[in-house]
Amino acid sequence: MQRAFRSAAGGLLILIGIGRPLGAQQHSSLDVGVSVVRFIEDTITIAGPSVGLRSTADGGRLFGQLDLGGVGTPGSASGSVTLVGGARTPLARRLWLEGSAELFGVAGTSVRSAVAATGTGRAIWRTGHGGVWVSGAASRARREAGALPAHAVEAGAWWGWPQARLSATLVDQRARGQLFTGPLRSLLVGTLPVRYREGTIAARIEGDAVSLELSAGVRHDPDAASAYEPTFALTAALWQSERQAWTLSLARQPPDWVRGADAAQWIALGVRFYEPRPASVRAARIRPVISIGTADEGRVVRVRAPGARTVEMMADFTDWAPISLTAVGDLFQRAMAVSPGAHRVVVRVDGGAWRPAVNTPAVDDDLGGRVGLLVVP
Repeated sequence: MQRAFRSAAGGLLILIGIGRPLGAQQHSSLDVGVSVVRFIEDTITIAGPSVGLRSTADGGRLFGQLDLGGVGTPGSASGSVTLVGGARTPLARRLWLEGSAELFGVAGTSVRSAVAATGTGRAIWRTGHGGVWVSGAASRARREAGALPAHAVEAGAWWGWPQARLSATLVDQRARGQLFTGPLRSLLVGTLPVRYREGTIAARIEGDAVSLELSAGVRHDPDAASAYEPTFALTAALWQSERQAWTLSLARQPPDWVRGADAAQWIALGVRFYEPRPASVRAARIRPVISIGTADEGRVVRVRAPGARTVEMMADFTDWAPISLTAVGDLFQRAMAVSPGAHRVVVRVDGGAWRPAVNTPAVDDDLGGRVGLLVVP
């Protein structure tokens, strides 16, 4: 029973760390909630409070991610950490080469400490709003049976729109798995080779204050009890404020032979903090460009903001009152009186933050903020 409980608590912790569908991109988030997990092979169901912290950074050439997770069950608690770092560089106009390393560790009162290290090399070919990639990875994990090697070849493709993203992956995984025996699989017999192929399709759909991430696939493992195993994961988030959302997650995951998680089904309900609303993220990606033109009625202020739905402007020549601009294709414009000289201006796209246009030098205002300096001839 002790072995089964350790396996269940450790597997729950790993699922919390890796159960999110691919595609989710964010700077930081804190998830607090309750998880209920059924471990399929052990027929054990456990429940407890869970917490997860994710922080990401992507500078274009260098990127990194830190995941911390924890779970409490009756009489025990466990924690895990995943650290990823890497770099990418262009080889041609659309071809990029990426290398990364991942270190995963788990420890606590209910699980034996374990670590897994993975190195990955990936080639990425970008085409318009999408692309294709192929990668190779080598891993080495240390668990009850000692050092367990693994390696994988993976290929995938993705395509993105302003409010949706679709991706598909195919992986050929080879690893060594631990073999247990006994009524509760408490006796370690040794290790055995594992090889499977898995295909997954994933989608992320966003509204202004809601997001839905869904992935589904199938794993083919001819040596498993069931040659074909389905995989499924769904996460829905509903924002109640700019940086707080309710979350609901459902998943069915087959065994993770690299990290040691058992096959499980689970549901989690919680609250996510710090991640901004999808509308704010999309607005921040748009790079507005401001210009001054002329028309029969005088000067016309124009802001080019491809993909935007609304654009507002504040300036010293509006007495810092917000002014809505009229959409004409990718342009948003309004006729108004603007005298020659230097003016301070900020714009807001789709209700996001006020900020300088990308083509205006940013200077400090009198209140500690930043405004754009627009020179009118």
